[in-house]
Amino acid sequence: MEQKRRTRVNRFELRTTDKEADKLRRRITLAGKKTFQAYALKMLLNGKIETYDYSELRQLRIEVNRIGQNINQLVRYVNTFEDLDSELVQALQDDVKEIKQLITMEFKVKGQATLNGSDQGDSNQK
Repeated sequence: MEQKRRTRVNRFELRTTDKEADKLRRRITLAGKKTFQAYALKMLLNGKIETYDYSELRQLRIEVNRIGQNINQLVRYVNTFEDLDSELVQALQDDVKEIKQLITMEFKVKGQATLNGSDQGDSNQK
């Protein structure tokens, strides 16, 4: 009797805890798949992969830290010389309000992170 050569010759292994294995088995059943291989292939090839780009948020944090350092320097100056310029305080308050508005706009427009999906497939597909 002649045996057929397998078409899928590459092998991948997955290690899980008992709890993860039970959850995985339930998901396989709910997805209507008979085997782990069928479920894994479907999810790995068609599932939704999400990655987030936090570079803008990091840059914003750096800028806010710099502004905070400037404010600390001004406070030290005021505490040292006990000289408080009302125009300077007003300008500082205006700058802080502007920063709050910019941060609020940034989060409303772009959300907390920019979604860069490497595959736009739906992870809920069966």
